[in-house]
Amino acid sequence: MSDALTAPVKLKVITTITQQDTKPEQYELWSEGTIMQKRDQIYLRYEEVQEGQHMQTTLRFGQEDAIIIRNGDIKMRMPFVLGQAQKGHYNSEYGQLPIVTLTKEIKFEPSESLQNGRFYLQYELLIGGQSVGDYALELNYTEGNK
Repeated sequence: MSDALTAPVKLKVITTITQQDTKPEQYELWSEGTIMQKRDQIYLRYEEVQEGQHMQTTLRFGQEDAIIIRNGDIKMRMPFVLGQAQKGHYNSEYGQLPIVTLTKEIKFEPSESLQNGRFYLQYELLIGGQSVGDYALELNYTEGNK
């Protein structure tokens, strides 16, 4: 990413996980990162820390597709296409695990400014052909500090 094409943003990420016969669990993450627009796609980059593990996360999204790529202590690639099953993978210290995402909803609500907007994603996650839950990801971003 070239500095000329990027801008700083503040991020609020809310993940809601619903598993069969359990109450939904919600996780909230605040971070700072950068945003870039290329054609009709938005790229957000930010750092995540989960349970002491650090990851550099890149989220690319548009109106009908998205991908989440994590690098660091955990490596992951999760593609999303509205209404379609997509193959991805999750790498941990125990090896690579193939995963499948079935995207149910994608909403991208940009504002006039590149540095403000909302992205929403709802999907079912399958591991080994079995559903491990329904996930909702809501990401709000606002102008950050330079």
